Amino acid sequence: MKSKNGKVALITGANKGIGKEIARQLGMLGYTVVLTARDQKAGKKAAEELIAAGCDAHTVPLEVTNTDDIANLATYLEKNYAKLDVLVNNAGIALEWDGKPTNSEKIRRTLEVNLIAPYAITEALVPLLSVSDDARVINLSSQLGSIDAAENMWQYISSFMTVGYATSKAGLNMLTQIQSKTLADKGIAVAAAHPGWVKTDLGSDAAPMEVEEGASTVVSLVTIARDQFPNGQLVHKGVRIAW
Repeated sequence: MKSKNGKVALITGANKGIGKEIARQLGMLGYTVVLTARDQKAGKKAAEELIAAGCDAHTVPLEVTNTDDIANLATYLEKNYAKLDVLVNNAGIALEWDGKPTNSEKIRRTLEVNLIAPYAITEALVPLLSVSDDARVINLSSQLGSIDAAENMWQYISSFMTVGYATSKAGLNMLTQIQSKTLADKGIAVAAAHPGWVKTDLGSDAAPMEVEEGASTVVSLVTIARDQFPNGQLVHKGVRIAW
């Protein structure tokens, strides 16, 4: 098993895709990684794969919109680690990319998972993050949530700009900005990451980026020196993206 660095990182929706790759890369750097997944078996399988690769990996079942699951997650972390150093709000959905018309229910569900859940999870874990001497929250956002991009790059990104997904990520960007201010006095830094268009279930095989590259933006935000952390910013590979 990889030598531990004493830090605990929680990654939501980490049984596959970018989430699992973020966990793998952090695990190989010595972080204790806790993966959450809606499907307990899938989460366990992912953790076992990371353990076999040399990571100190664990899994907790979590439906991100379920308040009982969120409470149980906080209890698990308190009992086993008594702190949390890194929270990666990775879990997300894109229901409107199914080729069918957008409707109010798709938008509502997307906002619940992509915006309300990260807020609720972060709030529930603030007491544990406050214990860390270098607490960081990374929200997995997207350039599709950038109003600047919608205004100035519409001809390039319009086919991806569905109401629910883009609005949820724009809201997540604002949440990132607000929390970077309101949590600062607790020693918690907050940033948003645009991983890029990545080959995942959500991104499809048409995406130009491999999952390892997609995870790199988040891993950089977790490991960068604290005085260089882009608090309250949306970044991609170390470069700030306009809100």
